[in-house]
Amino acid sequence: MGFSGMPDEGLAFLEDLEERNTKEFFDAHKQVFLQQVQAPFAALLDAACGRLRRSVPGLGRPKVFRIYRDLRFSKDRTPYNTSMRAWVAHPSEGVETGYYVDVGPGGMYAGGGRYHWERPELERLRAAVADPEAGDELARILRRATRKGMEPWLDPLQRMPRPYPADHPRAELLRARSLTVGRRRQRGPWLLTGELLDHLVEDWRSLVPLNRWLERV
Repeated sequence: MGFSGMPDEGLAFLEDLEERNTKEFFDAHKQVFLQQVQAPFAALLDAACGRLRRSVPGLGRPKVFRIYRDLRFSKDRTPYNTSMRAWVAHPSEGVETGYYVDVGPGGMYAGGGRYHWERPELERLRAAVADPEAGDELARILRRATRKGMEPWLDPLQRMPRPYPADHPRAELLRARSLTVGRRRQRGPWLLTGELLDHLVEDWRSLVPLNRWLERV
């Protein structure tokens, strides 16, 4: 199916789910979820990935997160998520990066990069950040993304990792445990129209330079 916006009925269902987050409510309205939430969200992803592949050849298929919450380690026992989320990976010879989206009654969050690096990858990242040429390039990429409305999320360490000096000009990036950027768009009429697709593609394209840098270094 084509994409022309998230149906108002689907968003209303997710809003109701926030208030009545029970199996009984979900089961009674499961067809609304399937037809008015899950199906249009899948259409959004297909359309967005189709556009993004023009700039990102080899982009993977979307992985949609389950509406059912994982309760094994959570004190919150509500059984369902109240938004639709997906991750689209871009495998590479360097490190796998990707593109994330979360759509719900409150609006949309789009982001990407690389979350929670493993130790060997983290050491390679820090070496690239410390390198004058590669590090300056990364700083420029992040500045451009910020001017486009994207916000970095680094999950930084409290202390500078060894052997880097505390006064390093890119100290904040050297302390990063993740390297992502994203944008939160608050709910508006655009959520019910094809503008949602346009906004998602715009935000994902803003991530391409960062992901290319990460894959290369």
